[in-house]
Amino acid sequence: MNKRRLYSICTLFFALHTFAPAQDLMYYTFSEEDIAEKQAAATANVPADKAIMSSSSRIDWSKQHFSSDVSLDVVKAGIPMPSGKSSSLNLIQKELPVLVKDTLLSIYVDDTRTLGDLVLDGTITLDELTRIIDNSQQTPASFKDGSNELLTRHTIRLQEIGSLLVKHHTPYTQQKPIQRIASRAYTGIVIDARNVLPVQGEFVESYVQPCLFPKIWDDQMTLVYERNMVDPDTAKQQGIVTYMESKNSKAFTERAGKDPLWITAKKVYGVYRCDPVISHSDYLRIATIPENLKLLKEGKVVVLLSKEQLAHAVSAPARDKSYYIKFNETRKYFFDAKLPGVTAKDVDGIGTQITVQDLRFIADSAQLLPEERPRIEQIAAQIQKYVASGGYTIMVEGHTADVNKPEGQLRLSIQRAQSIVDALAEHGISRDIISYRGFGGTKPIASNETAEGRAQNRRVEILIMPKESFTQRR
Repeated sequence: MNKRRLYSICTLFFALHTFAPAQDLMYYTFSEEDIAEKQAAATANVPADKAIMSSSSRIDWSKQHFSSDVSLDVVKAGIPMPSGKSSSLNLIQKELPVLVKDTLLSIYVDDTRTLGDLVLDGTITLDELTRIIDNSQQTPASFKDGSNELLTRHTIRLQEIGSLLVKHHTPYTQQKPIQRIASRAYTGIVIDARNVLPVQGEFVESYVQPCLFPKIWDDQMTLVYERNMVDPDTAKQQGIVTYMESKNSKAFTERAGKDPLWITAKKVYGVYRCDPVISHSDYLRIATIPENLKLLKEGKVVVLLSKEQLAHAVSAPARDKSYYIKFNETRKYFFDAKLPGVTAKDVDGIGTQITVQDLRFIADSAQLLPEERPRIEQIAAQIQKYVASGGYTIMVEGHTADVNKPEGQLRLSIQRAQSIVDALAEHGISRDIISYRGFGGTKPIASNETAEGRAQNRRVEILIMPKESFTQRR
């Protein structure tokens, strides 16, 4: 059989086996466009004129809600009304996990990981998320203004996801610092992070972004607060912080009491800008008083953020038919070229991820060794072809092995990612569509105990992301 045809059939079988019984595949041949169209359908990226269902999602961190407005065109679906209303609701329930998956996976878990990252590394499974989606609150279905569209809203409590990620059984308490400062006992801790802030260790500014498990640091990078300091039952039931816009609510008093310690955030930290940074003196105001350390254990922490950061629509990359045509071409190119340590895969909620392992730099620097140039040139040529039609952005992510130097590793990973950006730009890819970030050694894919594992962890991941869409369609 022709190698290209065999590759296409294998792609369809492994990626699209849910669309047809396996025994049917042997009787058909599939064009590249057929395969791409089916792949797009599997990820809820059907063209609007062909879709029978759609979903738009929104997140509200102050309410701990992730909600999705789902519509079903009963005429396109071929479901008679009113007798078919039950069938319509069953269809919505069946398709809901696919419709909301990519937007849900984009949620920040902490300063370096999204929910999608945890699915990839096995910390949480798609089956667990599907059960949460299936058990989400649902409004009664109704037709929109006499149309054929049956509407319903599904709402997931974010804490149902967060509770799966609390693994500790006993919280730990920080030791009292040697340095002391005048302080007193408070009823809670409030961190005002509503303004744009300098990013710790970088020359940029950003708003603080909400996540399931933020950390709090001081400006000397002492860890002030994180999930394992909180009583596990509290962390599971109500999360480790409450996000809100202002103090004028009942929830504020319930969490922080009537006499909280007010702290203004000085900076923000983390790849995803989730962690407030406070002054060292404010840290001492907490840590020198046992009653205030107890507030951390009880999770009596409120973080004030701007309205725009707290509640907004959630988008996902539009992995449509044209995207999958380009992805399949790129995956085949790297498969055929057999570039050492280079792979390409399709990642839910992101797009195409090209991983380049064991990149060799001059020791402790961001300068590529000359022998790496041919590999980078081939990668750049394929990426340039990929993005030539427009509508794509590129994110270069740097990773290092973990050698117990977290700040140095983070800085080096950022610098090395920037070196790859420079190399891509040298080969004709516009800097206007490229951004970069570094994770240091926080996202290993192998053990750091062996030379082979450390080589795998020293890598760059190049993400090619299609334009974002706020509506997912099936």
